[in-house]
Amino acid sequence: MTTLGEDFGLTEYSDEFINKIIDYRMHIYKNRELWEYYTYDEIAEKENCDADDVRKILNSTAIIWNH
Repeated sequence: MTTLGEDFGLTEYSDEFINKIIDYRMHIYKNRELWEYYTYDEIAEKENCDADDVRKILNSTAIIWNH
């Protein structure tokens, strides 16, 4: 059995972190004031990480959350 990191070439991130970033697109994490998805920069700020990491994870896993 492989991990999400292995499946998507994101082994530098934990599966927990990958799932958390994916959740910003799939589930409840929306900007409630504007009813829009958070931007890469907004997610990065909330998760104390780099926006490029968020972009890389979301671009690599788009097949999961873009359904």
